[in-house]
Amino acid sequence: MLYWLHIERPKLVHTWLIVGCSVFFVVVVVLSWLAITRLINSAEDNTPVVDTSQPDTRNNTPRIEAVVVTSGLDHPWEVAFLPDNTMLFTERGGVISKLADGKKVVIEEPDDVVVRGEGGMMGLAVDPDYQSNRYIYACFNSSRSGLDIRVVRWRLNESATSASERTDIVTGMPAASSGRHSGCRIGFGLDRNLWIGTGDAARGGVSQDLSSLGGKILRVDRDGKGVDGNLGGQADPRIYSYGHRNTQGLAFYSSIQNGSYGVSVEHGSSVDDEVNPLVKGNFGWNPPLPYDESVPMTDTQKFPEAVKSIWNSGDPTIAPSDAAFLTGNEWGKWQDRLAMGVLKDQHLRLLELKPDGTTGEQLKVFDHAYGRIRAVTLGPDSVLYISTDNGAGQDQIVRLTPKL
Repeated sequence: MLYWLHIERPKLVHTWLIVGCSVFFVVVVVLSWLAITRLINSAEDNTPVVDTSQPDTRNNTPRIEAVVVTSGLDHPWEVAFLPDNTMLFTERGGVISKLADGKKVVIEEPDDVVVRGEGGMMGLAVDPDYQSNRYIYACFNSSRSGLDIRVVRWRLNESATSASERTDIVTGMPAASSGRHSGCRIGFGLDRNLWIGTGDAARGGVSQDLSSLGGKILRVDRDGKGVDGNLGGQADPRIYSYGHRNTQGLAFYSSIQNGSYGVSVEHGSSVDDEVNPLVKGNFGWNPPLPYDESVPMTDTQKFPEAVKSIWNSGDPTIAPSDAAFLTGNEWGKWQDRLAMGVLKDQHLRLLELKPDGTTGEQLKVFDHAYGRIRAVTLGPDSVLYISTDNGAGQDQIVRLTPKL
């Protein structure tokens, strides 16, 4: 007994002290690592979240009234309006529809739409001369000539209940069999030409290849032909800019600013989602073969002339999608802000773009209120429309009306 008290007990205490200190050290290291990781991964959470339920008359900030206009949809990808304010929308599953008396009415359902991963029925645009030609345009993954992505034009009937006279105006945009990086946002700019943002189909070398339509922004007329003022030289005549990864949004200024027609929104790889100016040039994305995405989104070391982004997310990415400029006095302080739908981080982001090409204040609204947000369209009377992208037939289109 005396031997244990004098010899063994001190050894046991010493052992337990060593074990206890080791455990404490490990716990401290783990907790410190978790704290640092949490700090890094929550960097985007420092963007202020704004309560839109009440107006703030002190700084001219509106209240936003949110109303679901239709539900039970499956990945509604784009929203557009006819001149009589009829809403049209696409669903990735392969249909173009209109909203009539609160109900979905299918207008067109092409039999060659290929729905895989990110691909399917995507962008939608209404011709600026719709009242005379009744043209609408859609962009989708197609099986008509092998597998590609194409822009198709139709003419709607007088009641806008059916489409005819299909014309495939741009074909051969590369498509991945998985649907990855399909693009494909389209829209008419202030120049009355059709702009097309394409993806690189997750293939190395495509974005820098001036004979490929992948990883580009195209600018064409209503027949799909390249227009004056595009990149020129050895480039396909439809190419306006290149070196893009996966363009998800287009938003146009009401007049050219600093040589730019507007902005594009682009998904980053592991870092740096981007908002880019709509100007000619190389935007610096160039993953080596087969598809090494570890390179920078805008690789200015390899391409010193590469056009730099106006805004980037840094790390982590948030996956922004469609975008629109908020116009109209009803938006108060937020007038002319760029409203971006955000998929991964699930909110609507309002970004101030300054005249000198830099960014100012950015805010989150409707943070995690609707899940993933895909389409962002400014409709009639300065009202904003967004679509959700959560799947399982539970998606909605929501009207956001500003009130001061």
